[in-house]
Amino acid sequence: MKRIIATKVSGEDEILEICKALEKMGIDCIVKSKNKNLRVYVFGYDKESLTENYRAVRTLLEKIKRKYNKDKEGYYKYYLSELKYPVNKDLVIDTLKELGYRVIHLEDEGAIKTDVPLDEFNKILEDLHNLYNELRFSKLGSKPVKNLVVLVSYLKNKPLEDVIEEALDKGFLREEEDKIVLNKDINLAKKELLKGEYDGDKNIREER
Repeated sequence: MKRIIATKVSGEDEILEICKALEKMGIDCIVKSKNKNLRVYVFGYDKESLTENYRAVRTLLEKIKRKYNKDKEGYYKYYLSELKYPVNKDLVIDTLKELGYRVIHLEDEGAIKTDVPLDEFNKILEDLHNLYNELRFSKLGSKPVKNLVVLVSYLKNKPLEDVIEEALDKGFLREEEDKIVLNKDINLAKKELLKGEYDGDKNIREER
């Protein structure tokens, strides 16, 4: 038994992701594409298995489609557990907002909706991930403090060490035994450390 799902895709990247995801799911199906038209032939041993497979494939297609295509309100949808680069959700959300993008956190779904397209979104994630990794052996204590330092470093294109030194000098952070901790309200620290050449406009931010 089989059923056919026909849909339009944005391009080869979306098709490739769909194929990889279907292969990982292990569902009995065949994918055929021509230009931006995609057909998925879904098979099942009986009516029940066919219905189950059909629903699973439709859910997957819709999930992937929302990453590559804006909805009626101009948002893409990204699931936080499936980010290409693992980055703390608070850091992702803060960064996108500071860059001037619209962001909605769908807490119940573990997802965010934003108007930044996938390629740019992944580039931002990669940069944040790389910066965060540089802090693995730092004395920074909590995750919010690390997020703050990475955020400022990324947005102002400033070395992590310089951000930490500035935050210590201005009293936003303090050294405590073998670690560096927050010394003042984190929102005040973020506001003050982002002052200057950075103005939060995504359109004039220099390329890293």
